Amino acid sequence: MRPRGLPFATMCMTLAVGLPATARAEGSALALTELRSTAQPVQTPTAEPTPEATPEPTVVEPPQPTSSKAPASTMQPTSSKAPASTAPVPEETEPVPDEAVEPVPEDDEDVSLEDDRKLSGAGSAFHRHAIGAHGGIVVIPTWILSNWLATHTNALCRGSTIGAFAADRGLAQQDGCNFYVGADYAYRFSRVLDVAASVQYQRAKVPDGLWLDKARYDGGAGNIESADYTEIELGLIAMEVDFIARAPVVITPNVEFDIGGGGGLGLGILFGGVYQTPLGTAPEGFSNGMATPGTCQTLEDLADLTRCTPRWDAANDGDMTPPDQSQLSNPNPGLFANCTATECDENDLEAFGYRQKQGGIPPVIPVVNLILSARIIIKDAVGITLNGGFNTGFYFGGGLQVFFGKSEEDEMRKKPVDEEARRRKNRRVGRI
Repeated sequence: MRPRGLPFATMCMTLAVGLPATARAEGSALALTELRSTAQPVQTPTAEPTPEATPEPTVVEPPQPTSSKAPASTMQPTSSKAPASTAPVPEETEPVPDEAVEPVPEDDEDVSLEDDRKLSGAGSAFHRHAIGAHGGIVVIPTWILSNWLATHTNALCRGSTIGAFAADRGLAQQDGCNFYVGADYAYRFSRVLDVAASVQYQRAKVPDGLWLDKARYDGGAGNIESADYTEIELGLIAMEVDFIARAPVVITPNVEFDIGGGGGLGLGILFGGVYQTPLGTAPEGFSNGMATPGTCQTLEDLADLTRCTPRWDAANDGDMTPPDQSQLSNPNPGLFANCTATECDENDLEAFGYRQKQGGIPPVIPVVNLILSARIIIKDAVGITLNGGFNTGFYFGGGLQVFFGKSEEDEMRKKPVDEEARRRKNRRVGRI
C-alpha cells in the first residue's frame, strides 16, 4: 500500500520537468514565425504584368525548427517578384540603319511623277544622233497672191477645177503640184529639243497663163492689154538649221510620241527663171486659124488663151521687125501665137523677139522656217515625223529618221537628278 501523498508528488515532479520543455517549444515556434516575416518582403499590387520576360522565382528555404517537437508550419513560401506573365512576348527585330531608310523629300509629289516617268522610260538613255530623209508638198495660197495680182495661175495640188473663192480673187488657171525632198541630220540635245540641219530641193512651177498686175488694172477693158503671158520654171535648193521642241506625250520602252514645233533660218539658191511675153495692144482671140475680135474684154477672158491670144506687137519689139509667118508653128497673117486654152507654143513666143527673162529675181534668198511637228519613235531606232508650216509657202509632209550612236542620258535632266541626290544625302547626314 502506497502512501497517499505519492501521486501528488509525482504530478509535481512531472510538471517541473514538462513546463520548461513546453516553454522552449513555444519559444521556438515564435522565433520561427518572426524569422519568416522578416525574410518575406512586403509585396505591392501591380495593375498588369509587364510584357517583359521574368526569371524563375527564387524560393527562400525556411529555417528548420530547433526542436523536433515544434509543430509544422502552414505558411507557403512566396517569390520576391510578380508571377510569370502568360501574355505573348513580341519578337525583337534588329533596327534598320539610317542609310536603308529613304527619307521622303518635301516635294514628294514631284518626285513621284518623276519616278513614274522614269519607269516609263523618260529618264532612260537614248540615241542622240539621227539621219533621215523628208518630203512633202508646197502651196502658195491664192489669197496671198491676190494682194498683188488681179489675175494669175497657181499650182494648188487639187486638180484643175477652180472654186468660187479662188475665182473671185483672180485665179485664172490651176494645175500641178509643187513638192520638196531633202536629207537631214538631227542632234537630240534632249528628249524635248532637236537641232536639225537639212538640205532640200523644192520645185516651184505654176501653169503658164496671163498674169495682170493689180496696180495696172483699174477695172476697164482698156487695161486688159497690160497682161503678160507668164512662164514660171523655178527650182530652189535650201540649206537651213532648225530648232524643234517636241513635248513627249507618250513614252514607253518601245514607243515614244512627241508633238511640238519650232523654227529655223537658212538660205535658198534659186535657179531656173520667170519668162514673160506681153499680150499686145488691141488684144483679140485666135482659134482654128482664125482671129475672133471682141473676145478679150474682161478678166475672165484672160483665163482662156483662145479668147485672149498673144501676138506680135510692134510697140513691144525694139527693132519693130515682124517675124516671118513661116517662123510660126501655125502661120497666120495676124502673127498670133499658136495656143490652146491653157498654153502657147514657146517657139512662137521666141519668134516675136521680146520674150524676156525677168531679172528682178535674186539668186539667193533668205528662208525663214516656221514648223509644227509630230514624231513617233519606235524602239529608239526609227522615227516617223509629220511636219507642217511655212517657209517659201505653206508646206505639209513627213520624214523617216534612223537613230544611231551611243545611248546617253538627257542633258536637261542630268543636273536636277544630281541635285536631288545631293539633297537626299544632306538629309541623311543631318540625321546622324
